[in-house]
Amino acid sequence: MTIKPIVLYVTTLIISLIFIPPVFPEYNLATGEEETLFISKQKEINMGKSISKQVEKKYDADENYSNQEKIDLIGGKLAEVSDRKGLIYHFMVLDEEDVENAFALPGGYIYIFKALFEKLEDDEIAAILAHEIGHVAARHSIKRLQSGLGYQILQVLVIAGAKDSYTRHKASLALGHLMLANSREHEFEADQLAVKYLKKAGYDPEAMLRVINKLIKWQMKQKTTPKRYWYTHPYLSARRAAINKEIKGQLSFDDYINVTDEEGYITPY
Repeated sequence: MTIKPIVLYVTTLIISLIFIPPVFPEYNLATGEEETLFISKQKEINMGKSISKQVEKKYDADENYSNQEKIDLIGGKLAEVSDRKGLIYHFMVLDEEDVENAFALPGGYIYIFKALFEKLEDDEIAAILAHEIGHVAARHSIKRLQSGLGYQILQVLVIAGAKDSYTRHKASLALGHLMLANSREHEFEADQLAVKYLKKAGYDPEAMLRVINKLIKWQMKQKTTPKRYWYTHPYLSARRAAINKEIKGQLSFDDYINVTDEEGYITPY
């Protein structure tokens, strides 16, 4: 055994002992798969609660009581039919008129900005919230955190084992694309879950298509930006096609000819 393999082996062992805690398989009702996660439900909730305090320190809550009442009502109906009923979901409209976005934190903290909220009908608000609940139910943020840790470990191993800077650079790009693919997969999965939750809660699942179409129109009014490779969301045309297929069981002709990984723009939520 030469010196370099020894260094690589020792590095791997040390990183494993320090960074990788015991893991236990758990069946996820949202994904229908047995998954291995090392962050417990309580740690996830604590994490979300801590981050939510930072969010609410940076952004004020919308003082319009009817908006908060509406989001609680719609979000509550969706939470009741979600695959993670053991969480207490928190919904809030943030008083920001320049950001058309929504996001979910670990543990069930879900936010939507007023700029987006007030441009949507009730079923469309439900579509946004159902998508974010899908992320929470499938524990996507925890998986991203866990895969991010794995990414860092892999990068250390690549640096230790690669012979030259060019190889290390290529390996790093490959790992980056792998992380990107996982993130896009999560977005499609959240859409799939959202369709299911909307149907079960009595909302129109085609509202998701209307939201996507609105986002496309809004974003087409923005300035054209250079092509980017590090998006964390799928393109809108791809999401619209997948949603349409989930609702109707097949792609429409327009979806078929417009689906591409090279065009369009990403949704902010």
